[in-house]
Amino acid sequence: MPLEPESENTGSYASRIVPFDAHQHAGLGEKLSQLSCFMSTRNSVEINLTEFFYASRFYPVVFVKNELGAMQTCVVTGLKQAENLFVDCQGNWQDYAYVPAYLRRFPFFSADMNDDGLQADKCMIMVDELGLSESENPFFDCSGKATDKWKLMQTFISETISAQKLTLAFTTKIENLGLLEAFEAQINPQLQSRMQLTGMFRINEDRLNRLASRIIKDLMNQGELSRIYAHLISLENFARLLDLSADKDKLSTNDN
Repeated sequence: MPLEPESENTGSYASRIVPFDAHQHAGLGEKLSQLSCFMSTRNSVEINLTEFFYASRFYPVVFVKNELGAMQTCVVTGLKQAENLFVDCQGNWQDYAYVPAYLRRFPFFSADMNDDGLQADKCMIMVDELGLSESENPFFDCSGKATDKWKLMQTFISETISAQKLTLAFTTKIENLGLLEAFEAQINPQLQSRMQLTGMFRINEDRLNRLASRIIKDLMNQGELSRIYAHLISLENFARLLDLSADKDKLSTNDN
């Protein structure tokens, strides 16, 4: 089974992505039930370079190709299609685990307005209209005036766009250095048939060790070498996913 690439439409989740408009979407706030559906149907979630240290404690951090063929970084959250092992039956993210910024900015997304890469000052803010509902605490009030809630969200969106730009530079660099290799996760759970997770890339440690010292020094000075090792260590978390999957199957068996 291939790892699902980042998309607003995954599994049983449906969306309606449009440009965000202060007047058209006045009086609306986030719809939590849609957020729960959005989270629960993803077996991977995009992360940026600044999140590696937080995310690597809980999830495998891997590289995947998006729909445009560019390499992006994400965490693996499930072993099956449209499955997220970190979302409970009430639709809440597990309290102990780090929640990626990609989810915390829901229902907002960004659309690159450039042909030459991601630029924080040239991105259109998009919104999933199905993720909005009438609210006493909206992003814009009924007159179209920005609330404090929107100002905080706008700052957060801007920060994530800037972080995505850094991540794109990082993934381009390591791809050009020839460090990435495709790999598959062979899953052999006790209570179900053998599974195979494909479509992922990881850094080849032997190739990394053979880099010239000046390149290693550059990676270190840019703070990228530590992220590389965080990625490599995080791959041990596939065992965590297997344990979570086994626990989920036991609960399902007991319920039946």
